[in-house]
Amino acid sequence: MEKPVAAIEISTKQIKLVVGYVLEDQVFVLYTLCKPISGLVNNGKIIDPETLAKEIANIVDIYDGQAKLKIKIEEVLLVLPPCGLAIFQSQNMTNVVSDEIKVSSIDISNLYAIIKNGKLPVENVLIDIVPFTFLLDNNRIFSQPPIGETSRTVKVNARVHTLPPTVSDGYFATMRFAGLRMIHSMIAPFASSTLLDSYQETPSDYFLVDVGSNLTSVSLIGKKQLFSSRTFSFGGDNITKRIATEFAISENDAEHLKILYGIENREFNFKAPISTSESEDGTIIKHYPDELNVIIKSELDEFIRTLKSTIEELLEGYDSKYKKLPLIFIGGGSLLNGFVKYVEPKIDNDVVYSAIPKTLGARNPGLFNCLGAILVHDRYPVTVDDNQPKIGVVSRKVNNEE
Repeated sequence: MEKPVAAIEISTKQIKLVVGYVLEDQVFVLYTLCKPISGLVNNGKIIDPETLAKEIANIVDIYDGQAKLKIKIEEVLLVLPPCGLAIFQSQNMTNVVSDEIKVSSIDISNLYAIIKNGKLPVENVLIDIVPFTFLLDNNRIFSQPPIGETSRTVKVNARVHTLPPTVSDGYFATMRFAGLRMIHSMIAPFASSTLLDSYQETPSDYFLVDVGSNLTSVSLIGKKQLFSSRTFSFGGDNITKRIATEFAISENDAEHLKILYGIENREFNFKAPISTSESEDGTIIKHYPDELNVIIKSELDEFIRTLKSTIEELLEGYDSKYKKLPLIFIGGGSLLNGFVKYVEPKIDNDVVYSAIPKTLGARNPGLFNCLGAILVHDRYPVTVDDNQPKIGVVSRKVNNEE
């Protein structure tokens, strides 16, 4: 088995943890966990890093007696939201230091160091370096680090992903407070698009829309690379809160109705209420599926308007024909019954669908980013000592013995 790694994503309502490894360009999962949190993250920014770190510290020592699995996580892949994302092209070259004139990991490390030490065009923090070509003498081109190849120089063409420090600092501080070492940080839509790239049916150019509980990101993917991304405040919770208000019920009950029914277009021979509430004078008010449909569709209409304007913003300066690029939904919010069927005819894209991870044991579309992070780390390894364990200790109990 390949060395496992642990990926963490912190969303508005959950800490998502996936432990897995890559074999033949496929992600295999050992363990997944989604831990609810509340009031610690807002619009992609962490409000209370120390409290959040305590929540994370409680889940990194894993013991699953049923699965006979014991994991101690010390190092993580960290997934960050694309709030304020800016992407830059970088081209750098270094001389090969080996006396044999063969490219080594030191040369690749030197290239990464040049990029890391370079000045960014904006006051952002470098999050990730994504190399797409390496060039050696005699115009030889490689997509992966050309370790062992003979050359006097090595050049890299890379994309540099950056975020404002107002976003990134909270995540980095949280990891420090939790006592975890980051071995790779990356942008969420880059991670998820990398996983989608491993699926044969995924086009090379498309819009990726990640619908979370409170935040939606819209990303432009071109030639299987992340070009740009925007976020806006909308998610499944908008619908839940509206249902709770209109039906005068708790948010827990509203969430249950949303998940159970969604947009219900089936015709029934009888009209049965799906919820009841009590007015101020004690009158019992009955609520029916058609009322729920009106509420959900009203919220989705607002979502569609914002989605279309965000796509316009992403395509500023591009030909209007790109509005018709395929659109792929991911994220827990995309699971709403009737979601794609309602949205599809109201937007310009020729192909619209909701993607589900193909990884056994992790079919939740809310885990796309963590699964993708594991694949990113395999495809674009950072320059660390490959001999060290990536998550501490992983062991399985056999015959009830440690």
